[in-house]
Amino acid sequence: MLISKIILFDTRIPEKDFLYYSIPKEFEKEICIGKGVIVPLKKRKVLGYIWDILENNIEDSISLKPIYSILKGIPPLPKSLISLVNWISKYYENSLYASANYIFPSGVDLKIRRKFKSKDYSNIKLSKKQRALLELLNQERSLEELKRYIKVSENYINKLVKMNLIEEEVELEVIEKHPKKKEFFQEPKTKNWNIRQEIVKECEKIKENPNKIPYLLLIENKRERWEYYLKLIRDYYNKGKQILIIFPTLNALQDFQVFLAERAPIKFYIFHGFLTPAQSYQVFKISEIESPLLVISTGKGIFLPFNNLGIIILEEEENEFYNFREREPRFDLGRISLKRAELENIPIFLGSSSPSVSSFYNFLTGKFLFYRKTAKKSKITILDMRKEREEILSYYSITRIKENLKSQKQVFFLLNRLGYSSYLQCQDCGYTFYCPNCSTSLVYHSEELELRCHYCGYKISSVITCPNCGGYSFIYGGLGTEKLETYIKRIFPKYLIQRWDSDWEIKEESLLYKSQMIVGTRLIVPWISRLNVGLLVIVNLDNFLHLPDFSVSEKTFNLLRRILSDFPGEEIIIQTYSPNHYLLRALEKNSYNIFLHEELNLRKALKYPPFSILHQILLIGDDEGEIINAGKMIRKELEEKLKNIEILGPAPYFPYILKGKYRYQILIKVLDEKNNSINLSELIQLEDVFSNYRVIINKDIREIL
Repeated sequence: MLISKIILFDTRIPEKDFLYYSIPKEFEKEICIGKGVIVPLKKRKVLGYIWDILENNIEDSISLKPIYSILKGIPPLPKSLISLVNWISKYYENSLYASANYIFPSGVDLKIRRKFKSKDYSNIKLSKKQRALLELLNQERSLEELKRYIKVSENYINKLVKMNLIEEEVELEVIEKHPKKKEFFQEPKTKNWNIRQEIVKECEKIKENPNKIPYLLLIENKRERWEYYLKLIRDYYNKGKQILIIFPTLNALQDFQVFLAERAPIKFYIFHGFLTPAQSYQVFKISEIESPLLVISTGKGIFLPFNNLGIIILEEEENEFYNFREREPRFDLGRISLKRAELENIPIFLGSSSPSVSSFYNFLTGKFLFYRKTAKKSKITILDMRKEREEILSYYSITRIKENLKSQKQVFFLLNRLGYSSYLQCQDCGYTFYCPNCSTSLVYHSEELELRCHYCGYKISSVITCPNCGGYSFIYGGLGTEKLETYIKRIFPKYLIQRWDSDWEIKEESLLYKSQMIVGTRLIVPWISRLNVGLLVIVNLDNFLHLPDFSVSEKTFNLLRRILSDFPGEEIIIQTYSPNHYLLRALEKNSYNIFLHEELNLRKALKYPPFSILHQILLIGDDEGEIINAGKMIRKELEEKLKNIEILGPAPYFPYILKGKYRYQILIKVLDEKNNSINLSELIQLEDVFSNYRVIINKDIREIL
């Protein structure tokens, strides 16, 4: 007898990632790994997937329940995808159940119909209610019909089934939800492939890669990089292959969707988190049966059940949005994409205008192939704000803003802070208003006249007197988008100025086209290339740079390079109090090498990735002393059991207190890649049921915040 290892679909069993079921003989020829099935679970019938098939070596296998039926019409999961999920669970130490259910399709329901018919009850003494019910069941009826004809509970019927007075028949039907709107595919708007001939010739430099080594494409201009993708799409589509292109954000995907529809004469599918369950399921199903096929997707597309995948393209491979760490399963999507390409034995192209430090280091050490093409850059002006009289906008910035407005060009202002002021301080005693739940200052919002915490949402009405000394004078410190907007409106009162950040939702995007000046956080970045922008002013670069994260310089550099990759204007002004930072020298000279040289030297000295593999253990709880003691014990255990590592902490994790919980971290630097098979959850004593803290393990991280 064969035994199946089943992972249930959206049905969590405490402490169990999977269950075992026997495989009936009538299913043995039809059943295979990855197949969807219906299995009994106590009194219910639930959906699941066969994760493995084993010989009869399970203890108590005689008591195992058999699989009820096999799902037909539901796409099976390919073995490569199951191997990928197993790897994610093991490498990143995620629950296998959580990892598997992350890839299972939505848009499928199991409908159960129970039908009943009475048996011979002529010689049995019955109550009036029982007799009336059995007489009604002389003809077969469903549970719903019974409840319409007679007032009876389901438990009452179950008792009669157990008494062998009623014969029950169960019909199961898997219901596929069908989408009302077909927003998951795009019809072509052209009949021909619109690829420039010079791009075709340039692509010939990217030679065939028989060993399937990952290819890093550093093409600085985004639109030009997309034309290279177009050539790759045409080649693999004509070979009858499936093609997957992954984007870090929905905005980036939608921009490429418009570009592709006008340049490629093929239908393609879109897959992202804003599709309905029914729409998502249709793409899930199509990816298993249709070939050739093109899918453009956000991160989750890497888990579609392709059966003939020919190539993976990862756009903006350096983007921090590929880092999924907020909830289980936790993983880095770039690393996952490389693993799937390896399991499928297919090429993967990593596209970027500014590759991650780790990816470029992989090229230097022979793990990646590389192709580079530079582009003309807009003028970059770096202003040393230490020499300026004005704190917000320099005289040069104001002059250039006026010139652009006269030329009827839009001006964008980028700032990394929300609100009016980042803190409110009493001028008399120095008291600063802090959130009672988090270790951060409350941000003042002038429009709502309130102080607000941007981490937990705590807020209070604007204060009149200091609670410490009773003073009336306050310092509105720091600069936020709201204060910047007010300041610009005062200088340029005749112009339409629009603010866009997470505090201020724009109801009509047409306002962006009408505005002469736009103030915002990173939310405005996707719009810079879409509008008539002549000038971008980064008001305070230091807000981006000075954060407790070893990768902050890389993230800031990559953000600015992405903006530059298709910036339509003439000039970018960067106002800073750190004008000698190597990041700015690299930007000013348009040299990725300057940045890479300085960053690699710094990381090598501090033993940060790519010169180590970095793991993080987070401890979160109510009792700070308990967390510190637990952290010290974990560190001691790791030092005793592991060699050739470096451990930092336990130390406070920013923000130190969040929503009333203390947060500490331990960083583990694995200095030898051969030792990276360590299982932290097995090595350390995790929290027990009586502890007031929880432990989160983040493996192989490329950023701390």
